[in-house]
Amino acid sequence: MSKVSTRQKKKKNSKKKSVIPVILISLAAGCLITLSVIYSPSWFQTELIPIHLLSDFHLNDSTPPPDTIRIEVRNGTGVSDLAGRAQSFLETRGGDVTFYAPGPPLNAGDMDYAVTVIVSHDASFSAAIKVADVIGVGDSSIVMLLPPPGEIAPVDVTVILGRDRDDPSYFIPYRD
Repeated sequence: MSKVSTRQKKKKNSKKKSVIPVILISLAAGCLITLSVIYSPSWFQTELIPIHLLSDFHLNDSTPPPDTIRIEVRNGTGVSDLAGRAQSFLETRGGDVTFYAPGPPLNAGDMDYAVTVIVSHDASFSAAIKVADVIGVGDSSIVMLLPPPGEIAPVDVTVILGRDRDDPSYFIPYRD
């Protein structure tokens, strides 16, 4: 009887061992399916971002830039007079758009910007896109910071120069 009971125990143990991997694989597959449904792009766009916002904020804006773009230039690198050179470069540049800085160039709060940031203070990115194009940085450098409702921003675009533009030779004044 001892041989029979030992065989029965071995059979039960082997059945338990073969069932556990099947259960674990089933649980993992169920989790993956659940996550793929929850985080699918169509669900993300329709549930988390209201449709009216998707149509308002995009960088492929067909709105032409204004004739005059009010700018503020800030130095985020610590290189002496970099913001002043960049502001002079933009203000003296000819072309279809005039850049106007209502105030002097400033230092950024932090002097360790790795990349240049273009801050659009208008829901239309057209002015920021034009500034990014003239300075030579991509659209991915553009962020939006709108003023509170009922207020008007003092400038259209703020440029915070980073280490990617810390060579003053980038900003040699434009001449006709």
